[in-house]
Parts: sequence; C-alpha cells; structure tokens
Amino acid sequence: MPSLAEIGSSVLLYFLVFGMSATVELSHLRKQIRNRNALLTGISMQFIILPCLGFCVVKLLDMDAPMGIALLVVTSSPGGSYSNWWC
Repeated sequence: MPSLAEIGSSVLLYFLVFGMSATVELSHLRKQIRNRNALLTGISMQFIILPCLGFCVVKLLDMDAPMGIALLVVTSSPGGSYSNWWC
C-alpha cells in the first residue's frame, strides 16, 4: 500500500502538470503541430538519434551493465520537464 507521502507527491505532481498544460493556447498548439519540420526533427532526435548516441556512449566507455542500462533507459525515454520524475 502506498504511503501518504507517495500519494501526496503524486497528487501535487498532477496539479503541477495540469496547471502548466492549462496555460497552453489551442491556437499556438495547432500552429506548432502544423510545423512539420520541427515535428519530424523532434521525433527523429528523440527516438532515433538520442538512443543511438546513448548506445555509442555505453560501448565507447565500456560501461558495466547497470550503468549502461540506466543510460540507455534515460536516452530512450521521451523527454520533457517531468520525464525523469519516476526514475
């Protein structure tokens, strides 16, 4: 059973993320979604380039398994302000 601190921190995180997303204007969001170059650049960097770079760093530095896996998880996870909150 989760503790009161875990439940409280989850509730606070929810309100923080909700508050930040409530400030987004739909017109700005539509404009950014139509920007295909930025969208494709972001997707390719996040899901192709960054995981490949993480793999290369693990191999070049000859990291042990726990450190290598941790770096691969971080470089393969979607980015964002709160993406590493759960790590």
